Amino acid sequence: MTNLHQIKQDVPHQEPGFPLDVFHIIPTGKEILHLHWHDDWEIIYFIRGNAIFYIGSETVRPEPGDFMFVNKGLIHTGFSESDDPVEYYAVVFHSSLAGSSMADAYHMQITNPYITGKSFFPIHLSVKDAHYPFIAGIVKQLIAEYEQQHQGYRLAIRSMLHLLLVHLSRHHQLQGPSASAVPIDTELTEKFKELIAFVEQHYPEKLTVQQAAGIVNLSEYHFCRTFKKMTGKTFVEYVNLLRINAAEQLLIHSSDPVTEIAFNVGFGSVNYFSQMFRQYKRFSPSQCRKQNVKGQGLS
Repeated sequence: MTNLHQIKQDVPHQEPGFPLDVFHIIPTGKEILHLHWHDDWEIIYFIRGNAIFYIGSETVRPEPGDFMFVNKGLIHTGFSESDDPVEYYAVVFHSSLAGSSMADAYHMQITNPYITGKSFFPIHLSVKDAHYPFIAGIVKQLIAEYEQQHQGYRLAIRSMLHLLLVHLSRHHQLQGPSASAVPIDTELTEKFKELIAFVEQHYPEKLTVQQAAGIVNLSEYHFCRTFKKMTGKTFVEYVNLLRINAAEQLLIHSSDPVTEIAFNVGFGSVNYFSQMFRQYKRFSPSQCRKQNVKGQGLS
């Protein structure tokens, strides 16, 4: 079985003592953000393209310049909605970076509600928001500090995170489990995390909606509605996407025939496999293999 990205990601920060990384992402396929969750916080700065993101149970179609905030533990994913190029930055950092070794009462008053999960960041911040210029200035400067890494950049970044938390706590704070950022209860979210982890391990096998609904103890109707709301895809579409991602890796890293790969990842029809592959990757399986063989200088 091909090793896929796992839904629970332990972000391998480049500096363990400074758990923050900035990723500049220009994806090529339809899936622009693999379905996953992590214990880190994440800020997505959307630069260009037409895309849709699913964060928790909220759906966001960002405009260029918009920000999205992923609270820790939320399942999130994203897809391109056109052939236009997509570009965004992802700032991923652990809550410990926003803490304070001095544990000042005034400091903890701001940071603790977010660290303990009693308060939440807003999922979406539009360029039209009155406070956008201030927040955008902080995040853009933070990215610049990370990329340039001049003397003192770690201290500068940490100070910017503190300033960002203060501003969000004043103007955009969402509180409690009933906040719009987390309308699906925690217990159900945990069940869905277990289900998706199970599917990522068993995607080549026959998987049914009935089986999946039973794992999370929901009726098929409510399961289908909730799964689509959380992932942006039907259960069948999600399983197909996993299979296509696995097939892509096999096409790149093995010399197995396309027919064999299609069957090994769970497709019963080579024609259907080719159709789905082109739909998600925007090129055929044979083109995928040719491009990578050429790129590796093996042709």
